[in-house]
Amino acid sequence: MALSPDQAQEALRDIAATERRSFEAYGYKAAAPFLILWGLIWIAGYAVSDFAPLLSGKVWLALAVIGSLGSFIIGGRQKGGGKTVRFDWRIAFTWLTGIVFFTALFAIMAPVDGRQMGAIFPLFIGTSYVVLGIWIGMRFVLAGLLIAALTLIGFYYVDQHFALWMAVLGGGTLTATGLWLRSA
Repeated sequence: MALSPDQAQEALRDIAATERRSFEAYGYKAAAPFLILWGLIWIAGYAVSDFAPLLSGKVWLALAVIGSLGSFIIGGRQKGGGKTVRFDWRIAFTWLTGIVFFTALFAIMAPVDGRQMGAIFPLFIGTSYVVLGIWIGMRFVLAGLLIAALTLIGFYYVDQHFALWMAVLGGGTLTATGLWLRSA
């Protein structure tokens, strides 16, 4: 039985749609553990920033190191199926680019207070998720917009406990999004 040109075209559209959904689901599942890890780090870091601001710099540095190492471990396990994976220069240079960007940003536009510092990173992350979502799937777009919106709301309307706002809502959004993506 031969397919008509219309049937063949419809079958190809169905195959393309299935391929797209599969790519999207894989991207969501791969990203989920990273979001959960960094959500928990945000909760801890911003909570310390609110309750013990004098310790926040050292705590954030330690949490950034822990999060980076955790991210490399998660990424290595995903990519290699639990086996050791060769060093990927693209990951290292992505991290290095981010460090250089923020160093340059702070050099020319030094934040005057902790709230500004606490808002810059989430706004960058929110924007990154929106861009990622354009390529992978709408759930990233929604998460990015939510993180950016909550950051701006907290920055402009929550003066004294902005860091606590970011711990609960920023870190909570990342963690909840990670759990949501696992179920995709």
